Amino acid sequence: MTGLKFILTTYSTAFTVSGGGESELVQVAEILKGSGVHTDIYGIGSRPLSFYDGVIHFSVHADGHAILREAASRNKRIFLWPNVWWLDPVPASEVQRIEQIIGLAHKLLFKSQAELDNFTQYIQVPADKIEVLPTCVSNRFLAPPDKDLMSTVSNSTDFALCLGLIEPIKNQLQTIRALNELKLDGLFVGGARDDAYYRQCVTEAHPGITFLPFIQPCSAMLRSIIANCSVMVEPSIDPPGRSSLEGAIMQKPLVMSDGPWQREHFEDGVWYTPTDSVSAIASAIAGALNDADREARISATYERVMARHSASTIGAQIAALLARESV
Repeated sequence: MTGLKFILTTYSTAFTVSGGGESELVQVAEILKGSGVHTDIYGIGSRPLSFYDGVIHFSVHADGHAILREAASRNKRIFLWPNVWWLDPVPASEVQRIEQIIGLAHKLLFKSQAELDNFTQYIQVPADKIEVLPTCVSNRFLAPPDKDLMSTVSNSTDFALCLGLIEPIKNQLQTIRALNELKLDGLFVGGARDDAYYRQCVTEAHPGITFLPFIQPCSAMLRSIIANCSVMVEPSIDPPGRSSLEGAIMQKPLVMSDGPWQREHFEDGVWYTPTDSVSAIASAIAGALNDADREARISATYERVMARHSASTIGAQIAALLARESV
């Protein structure tokens, strides 16, 4: 153990619908514990703030400001994990509010250069507060999966997998139309954030496309589902995030939209597609299933992601940063 004690916090309504950002908080807690840092997630089971050396706060949502003010008033080191990707300019009132939060933080932690660039095109951050730490993927994704486990929730066999909350920014409707065009089965896992959009997805999906609710991150069931899929498809409007890295470590071909985040993480090792063309998405999926260089690209992507994102590598880096900056 390092002797360090940290509490992980976020805004109060974060878990009303559990998505990628919320599951990331849980995984970071697991990885820090594995690196010798005593880690609790704020709630009924956590200790008083005075017990901890510092706070790691996820999000710049307004509802999280109160707990940050409380931590600052008690002279706790605050490590802010913004967990945001903006597609449009940020209103001046939001900029001012977020800069107030940044003023309370000791460090801001970004998971990629692309994320840092996206954030700082709108928000000024003092250079001495910036740290870039790649996303950390749990070592559980390296364990042999129980491929039979998936059969308890789905009978799909040769299928495309799409992980994440169903909402317009994730572009599942276009993916469904592409799967319809290919006559390829699909499995959508994650539940819905936008009910009307979800209903449209279900209405347009052919009978071989099925939908499952949220499944616990890193769980044996999630790993079984990934292990059984033929391709992972995430042509989202924003970057695909952690699930694509998990798929890469489980050596699955990946289809996704193009962009600076994607290029930073995968270079040319995945199949890129425009987000607004059903035929282009279908073509990318077909390529990921059939291209002659498929196995070479999967292998190169696995090696790249393992070297940059495995828990064994990144967990120790985060723990070292917290130790250095908590003195």
